[in-house]
Amino acid sequence: MSIFDNLLYKVVALLIACVLWAAAQGVTDVEQSFDIPVQIQDVPETLVVTQESAHEINLRVMGSRAALRQVAKNVQHYPVSFEGAKAGETRLAVNKELIALPRGARIVASSPSTLAFALESVSSKVVPVRADLVGALPAGLELGRVSIEPKEIAIAGARSTVRNVREVVTDRVDLSTLRETTTIESPVALGFPHIWRKDQSGEPIRIKIEVAPAPVPSVGG
Repeated sequence: MSIFDNLLYKVVALLIACVLWAAAQGVTDVEQSFDIPVQIQDVPETLVVTQESAHEINLRVMGSRAALRQVAKNVQHYPVSFEGAKAGETRLAVNKELIALPRGARIVASSPSTLAFALESVSSKVVPVRADLVGALPAGLELGRVSIEPKEIAIAGARSTVRNVREVVTDRVDLSTLRETTTIESPVALGFPHIWRKDQSGEPIRIKIEVAPAPVPSVGG
């Protein structure tokens, strides 16, 4: 029996199968779940968001497979604007109209239905910088003067957090790796959430560590 027997019928059957497959892909509605990140926007310079009840929302979307592929490709985030907001707690209902879906797709459910946020006023202050030195110099060396430039920096952030910051520290410097006087550039570790260096383009901290030979004990005669 040849594969060419009844060729016309086989071609017609193949065409019908292709049409049915295309119809299933493009017309038949299915449901799919998407986790969409929450994107915070338009926060006034005088405020900082310190808490949020959810970092993403789950959408149940109904539509054709083609439409759902477009959702996965194009719906990147859920925008939350704080333009004109004031310090305190804010609760916002999830607004499905803010999510632009392609034709043929619709949202059937979302979770959570409400997002809660806490906003605090921003304050600033100047704090000292401390070099985080660990370990000991190799035998035969002694530690001299340690100088830091700048000695202080301005920080800003959530008022309740800034109030508790007494100092900031540099990256850790292991003295056991030093053999001579050395100058090291380091960022600062703020160590608290929702605070930042006020001059965000500020230069790194320069730590100069003076190392000298240890005095040789005199031998008594």
